[in-house]
Amino acid sequence: MKKILFLLAMGFGLSFADNYGSIEAIDANNKTIKVNQMLIKVMPYTKIEEENCQNGWEAPKQFADLKVGQIVEIDFMGAENNILIAEDIEIKCANRAY
Repeated sequence: MKKILFLLAMGFGLSFADNYGSIEAIDANNKTIKVNQMLIKVMPYTKIEEENCQNGWEAPKQFADLKVGQIVEIDFMGAENNILIAEDIEIKCANRAY
């Protein structure tokens, strides 16, 4: 997985820190989100979870639960037509420093 992220980072000019960011836009029709000025495709099999700020457990979520302004951590599995494909999206606690 790290090799894939490294190759993607090299191809898209990203650093490893860039898989954290705030959701800037959501396109429900195309199932894409924009984070750090990058367009990211959310597939039906993309695992989406929300971090519980109190106990550290994560709750499963769906695409419809994603909101503009949320802080997310994204693991990528590849790219298609210059659009990154999300393998995992974790919605982070808003009250923590990352």
